[in-house]
Amino acid sequence: MLTKIIHNKFSELESEKNIYRPEFFRIYNAADAEKMEQLLTERPWIRIYDTIEAQLRELVKSLAPKETLTDEDIASRIKTHITGKSIEEYGVWVYYPWNDKLVHLLDEQEFVFMRTNRNKYKITDEEEEVLSTKIIGVVGLSVGQSVSVTMAMERTFGELRIADFDELEITNLNRLRSSVYNMGLKKTVQVTRDILEIDPFLKITVFSEGLHAGNMDAFFTEGGKLDLIIDECDGLDIKILLRHKAKSLGVPVLMEASDRGTVDVERFDLEPDRPILHGFIDHLDHTKIGSLTNDEKIPYIMPMLGLETISKRLRASMVEIKQTISTWPQLASAVTLGGALCADVCRRIMLGKYNESGRYFVDIEELIGNKKPTMEGSYEAKAMHYPELTADDMTSLIASVNKTGADIAEDSLKKIAEAAIWAPSAGNNQPWKLMSANGVLYIFHDRNKSYSWTDKLDFIARISLGAAIENAMIMAESMGYVPDCSLLPAGDDKPLVAAISFTHGDVTTDTSLASYIGSRCTNRKKGDNTPLPAAILDKIKLQAEMVDGAGLTFLTDSSKISEFADIESAAERVRSLHPQSHYEFFLNELRWNETGKEMIYEGLDIKTLEMTVAEEMGMKIASDPAVIALINEWHAGRVFEKNIRNAINSSSAVGLVTIPEYSAAGILSGGRGAQRAWLTATGLELALQPISAPLFLHYTVKYGDMSGERKEMIEEIEYLFGKLCILFPELNTRHGLFLFRLFNAEPPTARSQRKHLEELYTLA
Repeated sequence: MLTKIIHNKFSELESEKNIYRPEFFRIYNAADAEKMEQLLTERPWIRIYDTIEAQLRELVKSLAPKETLTDEDIASRIKTHITGKSIEEYGVWVYYPWNDKLVHLLDEQEFVFMRTNRNKYKITDEEEEVLSTKIIGVVGLSVGQSVSVTMAMERTFGELRIADFDELEITNLNRLRSSVYNMGLKKTVQVTRDILEIDPFLKITVFSEGLHAGNMDAFFTEGGKLDLIIDECDGLDIKILLRHKAKSLGVPVLMEASDRGTVDVERFDLEPDRPILHGFIDHLDHTKIGSLTNDEKIPYIMPMLGLETISKRLRASMVEIKQTISTWPQLASAVTLGGALCADVCRRIMLGKYNESGRYFVDIEELIGNKKPTMEGSYEAKAMHYPELTADDMTSLIASVNKTGADIAEDSLKKIAEAAIWAPSAGNNQPWKLMSANGVLYIFHDRNKSYSWTDKLDFIARISLGAAIENAMIMAESMGYVPDCSLLPAGDDKPLVAAISFTHGDVTTDTSLASYIGSRCTNRKKGDNTPLPAAILDKIKLQAEMVDGAGLTFLTDSSKISEFADIESAAERVRSLHPQSHYEFFLNELRWNETGKEMIYEGLDIKTLEMTVAEEMGMKIASDPAVIALINEWHAGRVFEKNIRNAINSSSAVGLVTIPEYSAAGILSGGRGAQRAWLTATGLELALQPISAPLFLHYTVKYGDMSGERKEMIEEIEYLFGKLCILFPELNTRHGLFLFRLFNAEPPTARSQRKHLEELYTLA
């Protein structure tokens, strides 16, 4: 029974959802008196609010500001003022059908006089008269609600046109002043009701379907051309279209961003040739905006938003959109401030008191804040320098080794050295220098290039140096030389990692891998999940294990690959959120390549990350240390897991290269084996991406100095490594060196380049 009653009552309410006009009864008119009597008879529950005597008291006092009136004087003047009518008949009765309230008010002229009485002389009578002729449009009713109600309270328009297609939802109530029983109402209805409950005589024109191409002419010109439009809508296409319309009609545009009190003013009335949005998107074709995807809209959104000028909290919040929050946050304080700013600027524009265009900031935190601002959250990072390896250093080490090789042409040595520098390295840091003397090629570790929080112990750099050694060996063999490689001939703690001499002789190994040295590269595209034949994986494994001590294992089961994806993505999040690691990646490794056409010879070209425009924007935001500090404070940052998890889950296999023991020579040898696997995969036209974060973080914790690090982070790193050991049981007896994903994919969009040989190789 109760359910039926609720349903019937809800149906009644539904039929009244679009009512927003009050009814007026002037009961000194017989027809109106009859209608009001009928209304009260049919709806006896109507609440009546009759304060007309108090309103009249204020009126007669306001009409005689110089006089001090007694109660008797006031009563006498009221009696004189309403001559010919009873107190009940005087003024107007206003019925609000959406809440069944009947209010007795002064009629329009006197009501307006009293409602604006406290405006004087902030707004003069003459200015009030000017403002009463103005037609203002408001599109979007979040900040738009605040500005609409504020302008209504000041009564600074003659007609207000409001447009929004959306309904009031529970999540709007953090910033929109409304009641819980209004949820489900059109925002236009709710705002109109709010305004007319303040002043029932105001003219509000409602566009409850929102602003669109089909009704834009009507919104701008029907019943008179707009004098100003306030843009607070979310739709990018409408933002741009309404500006083109405003520009063609000479209508000024205001916009407030509810962040840092950002106000945009575009005076198309005074500057008919002014570019829209201050020229930020002049290079883009606005006619295509309606058909663009969200990612394709990013080049339009970013200049409009002003990525460099938005608040740190909003910037950090944007990283969490579609992760822990559904859209960007807005606060009631910012929305209220925005409404006040727009109402103030709008009034001064209409009165000719302000005639400029521009973007302005009324940042409360800057205006009222600590004299010495501090960054929220914790972020301590510094540039970690290590002395550069000099030619004298290298020459001295060569002399201490005193190795001599057979005669080999200088051009041949250069070709072998060139092959070495095309080895992979973390962040394309190229941690090597090469020198030749007496027919021997020496490969050095230039620690200045690789020293970092995750590689203080040279683990990662030695993998790269092992790959460089293998490239040199393979290239020499392809040229008919038998190479003889001595690892760490000056000792484990010295930067000389290899001395390779060459003799002519019969090469017995397969030299085909040499042809893939120049084409081998990291590919971060998505795969197609196609299973790889066991014979293919065996071939890659065989090549890797040709290096003594190197071992290679594959995961091919999709469920296990998915488990690994969770481990790797969590490790990437940890790495990205650690302040020092964040600093080293975003400020040292990453190269933004704004034009997309730059040649990046050192570091990681953003284009090699295979990101959408939106994801690149996210990276730009995440590069800010203040953003990372806040994300750490919020215990957020899951966005850093998304891309790598999706990429791994699209893979055909995940490979792990292992070595028998953790030693400098063992790591170099393992790097050689990993490079042979990579070159073999390249020859098989397979894509490969290194994904070794769980290993590198584990060794940082196990062998590095973790004093001062967060206990929770250390525990998570060890937990992730424990899960990795379950997937790869060999990690219980061997040392993991290099993880990678293997898959079928199109060639990468961009690949990392290398510094010129002359910068890295010298002839002693």
